[in-house]
Amino acid sequence: MKTTALVVTFNRLKLLEECLAAIDFQTTPVDHVIVIDNHSTDGTKEFLDQITNPNFKVIHMAQNRGGSAGFYRGMQEFINSNSDELLWLMDDDTIPETDTLQKLLEAGQNIYEFGFLASNVRWTDGSPALMNIPVVDPLDWNQTANGKGFYPVIKSASFVSLMIPREVIQQVGLPYKEFFIWGDDAEYTARISKEHTSYFVPNSIVIHKMKQNTGVDIVSDNSDRLDRYFYSFRNRMFLARKRHIKFRLKSYAGMSWELLRVACGPGVHKRAKKIKIITRGMVSGRFFNPKITYIHRN
Repeated sequence: MKTTALVVTFNRLKLLEECLAAIDFQTTPVDHVIVIDNHSTDGTKEFLDQITNPNFKVIHMAQNRGGSAGFYRGMQEFINSNSDELLWLMDDDTIPETDTLQKLLEAGQNIYEFGFLASNVRWTDGSPALMNIPVVDPLDWNQTANGKGFYPVIKSASFVSLMIPREVIQQVGLPYKEFFIWGDDAEYTARISKEHTSYFVPNSIVIHKMKQNTGVDIVSDNSDRLDRYFYSFRNRMFLARKRHIKFRLKSYAGMSWELLRVACGPGVHKRAKKIKIITRGMVSGRFFNPKITYIHRN
């Protein structure tokens, strides 16, 4: 089956070069590549514009609208620009092994029908990438595919080496482009898995070259990127509003507990700023109301 690779990038030229080289050296070649440049200013545009391969498509965004808008635009371009059956998507700091795509395709052939397939995401030292651990379905953890391989059923995953069939994208629509960052991939894959059984492919391995292998926790985060947590709380509040009462209350309780830990926990750096970010995100999420975009091509 024909496959398009989609990469979303922003100001990480060296990693993008490594990512694209890894895609180029796959044992099973991709048929098309789409790169969404989120208005990079580090020479990424000049690097991409020199590539003359007719099967290589570059879209330069007029401004950085976040990873969610990048994947939204890339999926839109995939549906409209070619007829490949499968979309393989990833961030620019995702480095596939040479047989990553081959293993995904083999799993797809064994399973036959699926909503999405997620690769095994590792950090640079080979340990599991903590930000990319999929949510498994405990009722189907022992799921096998026709005796040809062990593919655990999962409910959601990250956009770090994910394979989605064209018809699934057309059925469930595109990710919420307004999310900017955080939660767009979890929401989108959960949306898919409600309609189609989806799987984790253990032998399809990629390296996620994050600076640190840590999870997301505003309480302990002392970086200069704290403002980004606004999107996490806003998006989580929006998603909670859309779910049944049990999930909604659980989500509200989780966010309230994080706020309490920031407000009262010992040794919290930038406490006042973190409290402001959480409360602003939760309040904004009460009024945040993006809509799903559906796209079809005859």
